[in-house]
Amino acid sequence: MYLIPITVPIYKDDSGLKIATDWKRALELLRNSHGNKYGPIIVAAPWKYARESEQVLESVTLDNDDIDLIPVFSQEERLRSYWLNGIHKQVNKKISDIIPKVKMVHGTVEDSLRSFCYTALMQGVNAGIPAVFVQDQDVAATLRDSHKDDNLRLRLEAELQAIVHERHSRIAAASCGLSLLKGRGTVERYKPYAQRILQIEDTSYLSSEVISQGLVKERLSTLLQNTRPLRLAYCGRLVDIKGLDRSINIIHRAHELGANVTLEIIGGGPEEDSLKELADQLNISDKVTFLGPMPYDSSLLKRLGECDAMFFNPRMEETPRMIFDGYAAGLPLISDKIDYVIERSLADKAVIALPKNDDDAAVNKILELDHNRDLLVSYTEQALKAAIYHAADNWYARRALATQEMVEQHNRGK
Repeated sequence: MYLIPITVPIYKDDSGLKIATDWKRALELLRNSHGNKYGPIIVAAPWKYARESEQVLESVTLDNDDIDLIPVFSQEERLRSYWLNGIHKQVNKKISDIIPKVKMVHGTVEDSLRSFCYTALMQGVNAGIPAVFVQDQDVAATLRDSHKDDNLRLRLEAELQAIVHERHSRIAAASCGLSLLKGRGTVERYKPYAQRILQIEDTSYLSSEVISQGLVKERLSTLLQNTRPLRLAYCGRLVDIKGLDRSINIIHRAHELGANVTLEIIGGGPEEDSLKELADQLNISDKVTFLGPMPYDSSLLKRLGECDAMFFNPRMEETPRMIFDGYAAGLPLISDKIDYVIERSLADKAVIALPKNDDDAAVNKILELDHNRDLLVSYTEQALKAAIYHAADNWYARRALATQEMVEQHNRGK
């Protein structure tokens, strides 16, 4: 068994257990990359009711998918009851019952105050099982950043979580044979402790699914002829930290100054109604289209492929997967200059980086790109090149090789 303790929820309804389509695809890619070396994938995670999901869901079973889902506690479980009502003991018992059958444990340390992920990972380490530590963003920095303007109590709570998270992450990085880390900041934070590091490329599309050069050329042709709007896109959760209200306001101001530009928003989340209301208030509902959640498959890439660039104006540091999904559709990125965007710009050359939190600069850049559309051509070509390198079949092959080398080293050290 290949055990993954994680906070990505499992969903329940009358038909069984389900997970979001993008998560299912990632698990399938991981399963396929290892063949049958470590047995079926076992996902231990909190659960929610399917009706509460903001994403498209798919059923998963051990018989059909070689992936088993084990709901360990309700995601709505309050911190107090998790510890005082013995929920943590029940969770630990479920994990300890699985551990003797496990050949590989692969986990993170998310939800540091209900630390079942960390506990499960360390149970595997202590049992002598090869272990992979995964960290897909600098969580400690994000916690501090996201609460910096809150009241003292909330800042102290965030600081406590950050301290616990960082301590657990250091121990995990030192204890696991391989650390998969995303972003230079995370690498630098845990490099002094990690045995071996591979940087994460958060992709789930195959090289065979990358939009064709022919379709991209057709799209560029109509763009350069100024026969249609400059079409921008966002793909992800509709939550405050993504700054989508900023994006809508930027589109509005650019439109008022004469830009022929639109924005397509793919995804769902708690901000959806307020964002639609904002677009109505600004009288640009015909310029901002809400497409809702889409399954992670070829239809998503096809829809993105009808746009010209991804557009991202976050409120804080982020490591969005949509950058790579954009590449797969031949889309460069137009984004505020957060650390991960700078990293992608240097590595992929497919990024137009904007001054951070500067809406005036973003408006001016959209006006410039609309009036000089040929500026997007070279960035689009670089996006297609990046798409192949980062394609999931290539990334998971690199990841599988690093994992197998770690296991061999682990076994030699026994």
